[in-house]
Amino acid sequence: MKALKPTLVAVVVLAAAYYAGCVDAGPAALGPGLGNATVTKYVAIGNSLTAGYQSNGLYKSAQDYSFPNLIAGQLRLAGANLPTFEQPYYSDPGTPGADGKASRYEIISLAGPVIGPKGLAPGVPTNLALARPYDNLGIPGSVVFDLLDTTSFLAKAGPPRNNPLFSLVLRNPAFGNNMLSQAAALRPDLVTFWLGNNDVLGYATSGGASPATPTPPATFTALYGQALDALRAALPNAKIVVANIPDVTVIPFFTTLGPKIRPSLPAGVTLRYQKHGETGVATGIAPLTDNSVLICLTGSAYTTYLGRPSGKWYRDKGYPALPPGIDTTQPFGFHPQNPWPDALTLDADEVNTCATTIAAFNASIAAAAAARNAAVVDINGFLNGVKAGGYSWAGQKYTVDYVSGGLFSLDGVHPSSRGAGIIANQFIKTMNASFGMTLSYVDLMSLPGIPAPVAKAAGGLPVIPPEAFAELEMLWGAR
Repeated sequence: MKALKPTLVAVVVLAAAYYAGCVDAGPAALGPGLGNATVTKYVAIGNSLTAGYQSNGLYKSAQDYSFPNLIAGQLRLAGANLPTFEQPYYSDPGTPGADGKASRYEIISLAGPVIGPKGLAPGVPTNLALARPYDNLGIPGSVVFDLLDTTSFLAKAGPPRNNPLFSLVLRNPAFGNNMLSQAAALRPDLVTFWLGNNDVLGYATSGGASPATPTPPATFTALYGQALDALRAALPNAKIVVANIPDVTVIPFFTTLGPKIRPSLPAGVTLRYQKHGETGVATGIAPLTDNSVLICLTGSAYTTYLGRPSGKWYRDKGYPALPPGIDTTQPFGFHPQNPWPDALTLDADEVNTCATTIAAFNASIAAAAAARNAAVVDINGFLNGVKAGGYSWAGQKYTVDYVSGGLFSLDGVHPSSRGAGIIANQFIKTMNASFGMTLSYVDLMSLPGIPAPVAKAAGGLPVIPPEAFAELEMLWGAR
């Protein structure tokens, strides 16, 4: 038989890779390289997604796989003369919660599964003595406004933000009094910038309760433009890569409980829930047969009370008295006088508010980036594609399912280590296309996966203690 021509061989190989599920094969044929770019310093600006936050905590064994740290590794492989990519490490098991114990979620029991903190002593910061700003300036809980905020950032550990992670990352005012100034002090020639998620996520994760609205799109547009203007003015020659905002209906925090509750409801019974702003008698009726009404993961501990006369949610929240119209002798979640609370639900109007807000945010991001010569990573489009058909790498399929999908960590919002690798590869794909680089993709199989027993257990109805959400509420609380 005659030898195949080189062109045909290439076509066959590429086709085989595609049908095997290798969606993103790195540009190995060209060899990793920087093109005409010079990268001697890379800085990442963002929030918890940038910081390497996983499973409700910040801890070194997850921070090692933050998407910026993974990108830094691929830049070195391509010839970048980068020093150590410095991050504000917290030793395992990580950051403390409100009770002083490590807030990190773990599997408590495979029966359920029961998920939450294990009551361990927290870790400690291990890189505070670094004599310069961190390269990873991802601050969990930060919003677009925070890039330029100069109003005593150390005081952000107090009300109303109550977020000590600001003073962990921006630990020394000698390096500058906000995120921008600390980034500019490092004089990077490459910057990734991913802020804006929390401008809508706080509204969404609180069921539209706190804050009661997302950042208004007009305000976001102005703030985002100011942020990129300031970044470009401070670093006129830097290559800047921004990312847009995912659809909340992709995130398992919102999509896990509803489909699991539906089969457990008695025949003919539908969930009675409070619509946006309702505090007493509820008018909402949710068949839970589609995603028009989303049940937040914060409601997981209360699913066991469905159909029972119970006022546990009000007791847990410290209500001094029941709201007018509420009667906890009625079956919880099945009666309009003892309904599923508004704070645990995104109703159809709230889902629409999130959708229209995110669409407006992403239009503003695209326009601002185009006007300031910044590349855009379409995380929104990518994750919608994963939701529709999954994502394959080296024969393994990743989905947006809670835990078992492999992409998200135990809190249902932040990526797993391999999820962070997938995000890093989307940034790398954009950098290659926009800057003439040929960076290799991160090999997902080299990153820690979710242990098989844990992934298998996720098929049940998860139960997370209500108090375990205090850390996430601190990140996304009212501003």
